[in-house]
Amino acid sequence: MACEISFLPVGNADCIVIHADDSVVIVDLGNNPRFIYNWLKRKNLSKIDRIYITHSHRDHFPFSSLKKLVDFLELWFSQGGEVETFSLPLGIYRDAFTKIDTLKSSDNLRYQELKDAVDRLDDWDRSNKVRSVPALRDPTPATLDDLQIFTLHPRQIFIERHRGRVNEISLVLRVVYGEFSAMLLSDLEGEGLKDYLSVAKASDSKTLETKANIVKIPHHGGYPTNGGDLKELLAAIDAELAILSVGSNNPYGHVAPELFQALIELQNNNGQRLKQFICTEVTRTCIHSKLKRSSMGKSGLSTPQKCAGEITVIADILGKWQLKTEIANHISTIKSLSHAACDGRADI
Repeated sequence: MACEISFLPVGNADCIVIHADDSVVIVDLGNNPRFIYNWLKRKNLSKIDRIYITHSHRDHFPFSSLKKLVDFLELWFSQGGEVETFSLPLGIYRDAFTKIDTLKSSDNLRYQELKDAVDRLDDWDRSNKVRSVPALRDPTPATLDDLQIFTLHPRQIFIERHRGRVNEISLVLRVVYGEFSAMLLSDLEGEGLKDYLSVAKASDSKTLETKANIVKIPHHGGYPTNGGDLKELLAAIDAELAILSVGSNNPYGHVAPELFQALIELQNNNGQRLKQFICTEVTRTCIHSKLKRSSMGKSGLSTPQKCAGEITVIADILGKWQLKTEIANHISTIKSLSHAACDGRADI
């Protein structure tokens, strides 16, 4: 028996598939649900036990047009696929109805598409074709045989206090399979990062909830204004492997040099377990010097280029794990990059 966690190469977005024994869990759909549909079909997987949507930004969930989600599900169901449960950010339907009310007066196509999509989701929920539940911090995990998934952030009070700050209320998930664990930090930043860190510190002595073998770095390698909190959280997680889902041509300057520097410092700290960090795609920081980047603004590379490509961690129930990358010559790719951060050659 084994647990496979695959980080799909969907650009500057997130789409993660957890396949443990007979259970399939998806965390985020990226910005093109057809990609995950094709991936699942290639793997001959037909039942999705749970889909977590960490937050409503389009690089994680096509909320801007729920039609994309409905189209994906219509296609999935038409091919005999099943979905048992959606775990959605609290208030996502309320936000959709608010948008519908805003668009109604203009009587345009976007209004009709969104209304039809919400109606379809409502039909599926009513008929138990797919169950929808809100995602909040909960000490009780979703349990699928030997797989457990804990929702660690956000708290409901925090959501109500910080409504509209979408990244700050994005989900933090801890995946546990026997002695193996993974922390998935979605796009956590700002007050959300600060709040989760304080909650984790208060409970960690009893639960060890932050400890994990691997960590998915938040926000595609962006560096928050409260970078000190991020460094403290990563040190507390004390992972052996850090994974970055990043797009080469993103217009945000990801991966931020400060983030790479924080990871390098963790690697060089004898008190930390971090041995490796790895990216789905090549980043501008690994191609260009600091001087060159200073003239680029936030723009990324002109074309996407895979570094590791799809990243899969295969773990057994005793906690032993191995890394598998889509790009067979991944090491050669790294060696070809003039400023590869993971190889200690970044010009930061």
